[in-house]
Amino acid sequence: MTDSPILFDRDPASGPRSSILADLLDLDAKLLSMIARRCRIVQRAAKGRQVLDRDLEKQLWAGFDKAARQQKLDPRLARQLFPVLNAFGLEPQELRRAADKPFALVPRSEPADIDIPGPRSLAGTRMLAVLAAATGAPMRLSGVVLNDPLVELVKALNQAGAHLSWTTDELTNSATQGKAEDSPLRFEDVLVFAGEEPFTLYALLALALREAGRSKFAGGPGLKFLDLRSLDAVLLQLGARLAPMNPRSRGLPARLESGGSMSPRVELSAETPAQFAQALALAGWSYPEGLRLALCADPAAAAAQALALDEALSVLALCQVAATRQDNEYVIPACRPRLLAAPVLPLDPALVAYLLVLPSLAGGAARLGGEVTLPEAVRTDFAALGITVAQELGAVQAGRGALAPAQTLRMGRQAEYLPLALTLAVKAGGGRVLLPLDAAARTNALDLLERLGVGYEDQEDALVVLPGALQAWEGVWTSPDAYTTLALALLSFLRPGIAIDNPGSLAFVWPRFWAVYNALPLVREQTSAPKEPEKNAAKSRVKRVRV
Repeated sequence: MTDSPILFDRDPASGPRSSILADLLDLDAKLLSMIARRCRIVQRAAKGRQVLDRDLEKQLWAGFDKAARQQKLDPRLARQLFPVLNAFGLEPQELRRAADKPFALVPRSEPADIDIPGPRSLAGTRMLAVLAAATGAPMRLSGVVLNDPLVELVKALNQAGAHLSWTTDELTNSATQGKAEDSPLRFEDVLVFAGEEPFTLYALLALALREAGRSKFAGGPGLKFLDLRSLDAVLLQLGARLAPMNPRSRGLPARLESGGSMSPRVELSAETPAQFAQALALAGWSYPEGLRLALCADPAAAAAQALALDEALSVLALCQVAATRQDNEYVIPACRPRLLAAPVLPLDPALVAYLLVLPSLAGGAARLGGEVTLPEAVRTDFAALGITVAQELGAVQAGRGALAPAQTLRMGRQAEYLPLALTLAVKAGGGRVLLPLDAAARTNALDLLERLGVGYEDQEDALVVLPGALQAWEGVWTSPDAYTTLALALLSFLRPGIAIDNPGSLAFVWPRFWAVYNALPLVREQTSAPKEPEKNAAKSRVKRVRV
């Protein structure tokens, strides 16, 4: 290893560059080529596993740290970069379609005629799964949306002793043996794999706080790179400490040390994730004195926390837990939840919203069986645009409407509704869409509008969509998230031929949406043959390597 700085000089024969941008683009191409080569070498060294040999990783880090200091790079950022580079070779890469075989969105031109049971609440399903696992009460939940995060949650809870299983559209918790007041979950000396979804990790942590001891948690790339320091302030009040097991990472794997003095009242900070507050509310009934959660002082963060806690209170009420909100505090008493044997959940507001606006783009009408309460911002925006939603006879329905232009759409403040708001603004011929605080959401929104060729003005807290025709779709695009994929399906009625290489991204939210899309214009419920439940014992992730 050389002690002199590494320089990426251009070939003198290539001549002067026209701009700094050209220099950076050239350098980025070289860096990415070297990262791809490193990825292949790491894959060979890992021999099919998702970890490197510990001695090899230590030697790699020692050399990486030394080289970074020689280049006068920030050691803290270098420490964060090292596991990211390793992840390219250690984590399974998302399967994408080949560039010459993209997933093309070319819908039928006839008006839509949709009459199906609506997708049930994603948040409600996962919260009931947590409560069923924590209490051991028998439960059968029908009509669930079986997506990847739910399966990961079930598997993680089963690793801790739960007895959950699933079929295509049902979630079942088998009755456990033992005293009614006992919980089947145990976390001491168990390494639980939490998957990719932060809520799964937060729920596991909230349930593990009930035990005195040490619990260990691992996860996929999304949780490995999650900064868990945002949980420290709350965990300290609950007599616990979360320590990363990798000193070069702020995320998983991590060890939870719990059993200290647990305060019955916890003050949330502006950094406390709303989903972590929700998970604490779901487990608060099992703490010695219950739990009081006080919202933080920051208005934006408090609004997100209150939205998540209100969802938790609705599910706790379904389980006969007398949790209440008192001004800026949520009170969960110490008690024993009583789960219904077959609870009925409302529809998922976000997924339903995307389906209800489909007639405004494709024509026709949509009728979804079940009840739903759309967020206030969504109801207000729909009314301003001219979208009429009616709830009657156990179903919610909407028809075609001419969208009013130049409206300010507040639903964009919530990340899952931002692609929908942009779609409606484009269809209406212009509008102002408010943005969430998340910088990544703004970046994704800009990428979508530029890919569509839509003119816009970038304001501090909003994007102003300008009127104009959509440009022809060229090439293949990678959708940044599942809700953007849903929006692209809607936009295909305005610009047929949208091509993406990752239609499987909907597995994170609603995999069966493609069955609805492909069945258009006439969509009715399809009954599938009965299927045996999946085994409730999670498969071991340990692979035996024959040397």
